[in-house]
Amino acid sequence: MDTGQREYRKHKSMPRAFQVLLGGQTLLVAVRLGTVNSDYPWAPWFKAGIIVVLLSMFTWLLLRLRGGRTVMGPDGVTTRGAVIRRHRTWPDLYDIRVEPTKAGRMAPEHSALAYDTDGRRLPLFFVDSRQCDDLLAEVEAIRTDGAAWRGTPWTRLPEMEERIRRQALRRDSWNWAFSCMICAYLPAVFFVFWRLFHHEGSHPVLFLLWGPLAVLLASLALFVATESRRPARPV
Repeated sequence: MDTGQREYRKHKSMPRAFQVLLGGQTLLVAVRLGTVNSDYPWAPWFKAGIIVVLLSMFTWLLLRLRGGRTVMGPDGVTTRGAVIRRHRTWPDLYDIRVEPTKAGRMAPEHSALAYDTDGRRLPLFFVDSRQCDDLLAEVEAIRTDGAAWRGTPWTRLPEMEERIRRQALRRDSWNWAFSCMICAYLPAVFFVFWRLFHHEGSHPVLFLLWGPLAVLLASLALFVATESRRPARPV
């Protein structure tokens, strides 16, 4: 057994296609903001809000990439993201698994997740198929050390599998609801800009906030109501 700590951090860069896409979208937004008619009283606030959102996103991404890590040792598993730190002792963990990552082509194909005894999952930052040359072997080594540190083997229990299944269904409901909100948000952005370019009055708060929020709540209510009829994806 390895008695020392295991630490996982970013040591491979993001795909170049993602960097180009991120830079292109940022440049496009900057150009669009420059063409907004400043005669409207809310225009300065609108521009400032977009700038604050972009700066917040870039700051979060930088902190996540620079300071994010997963540390494992005899006292348990600790993950550090951009801001939040989470810690689980080994007795609090039910299992550690490798699962497909459903976040698009820019994300790693597979990543490691820890499940606690409540069925909730804890993403293990940078323990994934991009940062680890052999992810399955790495996770198997983690499980071996973890079983020794916790003093008991990893055992799958039907009641725990059911909890994980229910949590996965609820998580999918939220993900799909947010996807519906984004689908409603993007045309709203183009519609607001179109009205601004044609010097027509517009209500950005209505189109950019309340509209997508209503879509989010309605979609979430629909997906939650149909959870019992949907099969959960394998875990």
